[in-house]
Amino acid sequence: MLVKSTLSAGAFVLMNAIAANAADLTPIMVSAPPPPPSIPAPTFDWAGPYIGAYGGYTFGFGFGQAGLQAGYNFVMGGGLLAGIEAQAGVAFGGGLGLEGDLNGRLGYILGGNFLLFGEAGLGIISGTPIYTAGGGMEVAVGQSVSVFAEAKAMGTIGGGIGGLTVQGGLNWHPTY
Repeated sequence: MLVKSTLSAGAFVLMNAIAANAADLTPIMVSAPPPPPSIPAPTFDWAGPYIGAYGGYTFGFGFGQAGLQAGYNFVMGGGLLAGIEAQAGVAFGGGLGLEGDLNGRLGYILGGNFLLFGEAGLGIISGTPIYTAGGGMEVAVGQSVSVFAEAKAMGTIGGGIGGLTVQGGLNWHPTY
């Protein structure tokens, strides 16, 4: 009986040792650490002053144009924007003349970095008073730089010649 008990005890110890050893051979599953939290890209700050340069062509009047512009935007709740913009430059094609206009603009900011806007105002080309009305889009391409494209109707005040101006350019929005 003693031999049987000793064999049973030995078998029990051996079985437990094998089971413990087998447990040590089982691979431990370690999950990868969670990804770092995503930080949303900063949205562009459309509020405040800006300066820029533009170029374009006016169909109907038949001239090209290039110049500088400056403006100020007020951002209101809900993505709405109101602003004022002044342009001054030269008109060329069949001669060279000075041009300038002052426009009010209303816009809507989409996704923080994209602006759709409409504008209207008054100006002068080579001594002739004009009106402008149109719209366009502006896209932030950096922390303080945006590019724009716009189209606006242009005509002489009191009737007469009208045309369509297509412009594009670059604006710098200082950050504080």
